[in-house]
Amino acid sequence: MNVVTKIFIVLVALLAVLLVPLVAVNATNATTLRKRILTMESELSAAEANMASQAAARQNAEAVLMLRNRELQQQIIELEQARTSDQRMLAQMEGQLAGRNEVLASLQASIDVFAQTDRSKAQLTDALVGELRDVRIRAIASERQSIQLDQRLSEVQNQLDVADAARRKLQEEVVQLTDDKDRALGTVAKYVAYVGDLPEARAGATGSGARVPADRNLSATVIAVRRSADGTLAEVNAGSRDGIADGWVLSITDGSRFIGNLRIIETDVNRSTGVIELEDAQARGEVKPGMSAIARKGE
Repeated sequence: MNVVTKIFIVLVALLAVLLVPLVAVNATNATTLRKRILTMESELSAAEANMASQAAARQNAEAVLMLRNRELQQQIIELEQARTSDQRMLAQMEGQLAGRNEVLASLQASIDVFAQTDRSKAQLTDALVGELRDVRIRAIASERQSIQLDQRLSEVQNQLDVADAARRKLQEEVVQLTDDKDRALGTVAKYVAYVGDLPEARAGATGSGARVPADRNLSATVIAVRRSADGTLAEVNAGSRDGIADGWVLSITDGSRFIGNLRIIETDVNRSTGVIELEDAQARGEVKPGMSAIARKGE
């Protein structure tokens, strides 16, 4: 064996010693990278599901807003039609009044002509005075009708202004409620990402925990709140007679501010009891009697 062969064998041994650690490190890095990729794919799927849920809720709110907007526009069209009809009637009354004024002028001319005859002056005067009185009474009645029509027109215009103001206020409230809902959904998403999915019902609640979509729009008032170590219950002044069923989830609001949810667990004829959820006393305040509880159809 010559020197070159010995040197080659030594080099091969050194390469084998160096490659074994590199292969082990490469295998460890591949396993870690695979785990990170799986984790990122899971987080991406959860984020896409959350975005789809938020988009569906936003579409439902926009559909309710568009329906209410169409109703208000229909009311405005009806009020405009009534206003046009009143204006036409006013124009007709003014035409009748002008015609009666012409009759009155003609009668006055006839009085001047008949006044030249002394013998028939008294009779003609009495007759014409009676007719003139009747015409004046009718003219006064026409003026009163004209004034009433003006008042009616003013009332219709005021109603139109009130309806338009109510529509603008409703749009502002819907925008505010949408913003509050988006903020609440963001808070819930952060909470779920931090501690996991929320339980279906709190400890101490009775009845089914499954959520049942509302089959109608409904507004009620919180009349009592009971707090204990096991949870918080609230009672509203609407029950099975109003269509509420176990499993409904009502949004509790204080004006336009979102306070929390009320999941119904027990219903009576005219009252219902539920578990308060998503209440944040520090950020939004506690649920109190007198606040509104609103159910939206399909939610």
